[in-house]
Amino acid sequence: MGSDDRRGSWAEALLSFVQRYPGVHFREIRRRLGIPIGTLDYHLYRMEKEGLVSVTATGGYKCVYPAVVPELGGPIPELDRRMLALLRQSVPRSILLHLYLEGPSSTVGLARDLGTTAQNLAYFLQRLEGAGAIVREGVPGSRTARLADPKRVHALLLQFPPLPEDPIDRFLRFWTELHP
Repeated sequence: MGSDDRRGSWAEALLSFVQRYPGVHFREIRRRLGIPIGTLDYHLYRMEKEGLVSVTATGGYKCVYPAVVPELGGPIPELDRRMLALLRQSVPRSILLHLYLEGPSSTVGLARDLGTTAQNLAYFLQRLEGAGAIVREGVPGSRTARLADPKRVHALLLQFPPLPEDPIDRFLRFWTELHP
């Protein structure tokens, strides 16, 4: 296979991946597809210029979205883009899924249930609140978090599923369960 053939297959794989998992982060694309960083940067630049994808910086991550989603008849709305970018990260996704499945939770209980620190949880809750995904109620020390719009989270998860867990993710989860 020549280098042009390989570049073409990388471009096709990249576009297909972004269409399936909008909001995916640059480094995650690189990790999942095995595309060298320079090549990935080149293809994203070219695809953005051609109007196939849009690349935005969200919360310190370079996130990639298809320019048009046929089912929507246009681009993904900005509020949904922010939510999708968060759903592509493990801690925010865990928070949103927990709140979706279990309903409103105290922040203390949420940190315990998710196995994360209060500081880490507070950081992501602030980002989720800023994205309009959650609402926190109460006073510091006894706050409760709930989804701002459970139907929106449900619809986004159905339309754009989370990235499948790969062997590295499974190993890391297994390892942390062995060594709490």
